[in-house]
Amino acid sequence: MTTEQPLILDAASDEFISKIGSSTPVLASQKGFWNGVRVSYYQYHEPLETPEHCFSQHLITIHLNHADAIKEQLLNGHLRCDRFRNGDICLTPATAPVSVRLQNSSEWIALHLEPKFFEQIAAEVVDPDRLEIVPQFKLNDPLIYQIGIALKVNLESENACDRLYTESMATALSAHLLRHYSTQKPKIASYCDGLSQARLGQVTEYIHQHSAQNPSLTSMAEMVQISPYYFSRLFKQSTGLTPHQYLLKCRTKEAKRLIKTTNLSIANIAVQVGFVDQSHLNRHFKRHFGVSPSQFRT
Repeated sequence: MTTEQPLILDAASDEFISKIGSSTPVLASQKGFWNGVRVSYYQYHEPLETPEHCFSQHLITIHLNHADAIKEQLLNGHLRCDRFRNGDICLTPATAPVSVRLQNSSEWIALHLEPKFFEQIAAEVVDPDRLEIVPQFKLNDPLIYQIGIALKVNLESENACDRLYTESMATALSAHLLRHYSTQKPKIASYCDGLSQARLGQVTEYIHQHSAQNPSLTSMAEMVQISPYYFSRLFKQSTGLTPHQYLLKCRTKEAKRLIKTTNLSIANIAVQVGFVDQSHLNRHFKRHFGVSPSQFRT
C-alpha cells in the first residue's frame, strides 16, 4: 500500500484523480467556486487501493454507504482497519501521508478544506503557527455530517456556485474542527449585542448594493475588521438571519419590486436580481411571500 515517497497532491487540480488510481467523482465543485472548501461525491462499485499520498488540503471523508464498507488505512505509519457505514467520518490533516484500501463498494463525500482558509478562521483565537489538526480514523460527528450533506445538496442544485453559502458552511466547519479536533483549544469570545448600528448599516448597504452579484463572507467580515466566524455570529444576533439568508431576502424583495413595476419576464428578473434561474427564484419567493412570482403578478 505504500511507496518510498508519498505523492504530493493538490485537490485544486483534477490531476490527482489519475495519480492515485481514483475515478472521476460523480459530483465536484467547479474550479473558481471553492470558497475555502472543495466538495466531491464519489461512488465506487469495486475495491479501491491508493498509493501513499498526501494532500495540500485537510480532507474530511463522510461515508454514505448503508451496508458495511471495509476500509483499511495507513496514516502516518499507523495501520487501521474497520467497517464503515453511513455517517462514519475520517479526518486526514494536510500533508499527512496516507494510503487507503476499500475492500468492497462504497460511497462518500470528500471535503477538501484549504489550510489558509482554516488558519484565517483560527487566527483570532489561537496561534495559527502552532495549530495542528488531529487525525481521526473513524468518528461520528453529527455537525460535520450535516454540513457535508448540505454542501452535497447544494452541489446537486442549481445554486452550486453560491459563494456566500459555501463560504458560510466552510467557516462553520473550520470553527468546529478548531474546537474539537485541533491541538489548541480556542478561547471563543462571547458576544451578545451583535454588530454596532454603524457596522451593521455598512454591511447591509453593501449586501443591498451587491445582492445581484456573488458577495463573499470574507469581504463582509473585512469591511468591519473581524473574522468571518465572529462576523457570522454577530450579524445573526443583529438581524435574526445569517448573512446568506439576508442576501436571499434582499434578492426576493428586489424581484418582488421588479415584478410589480416592470414588464420584464420572471425568468429575466430572476437572473437580474442574482438567482440562477426562474425555478431558483420561485422556490425562495414562495418561501418568503407565500405565493409564486406568477401568482403575485396576477
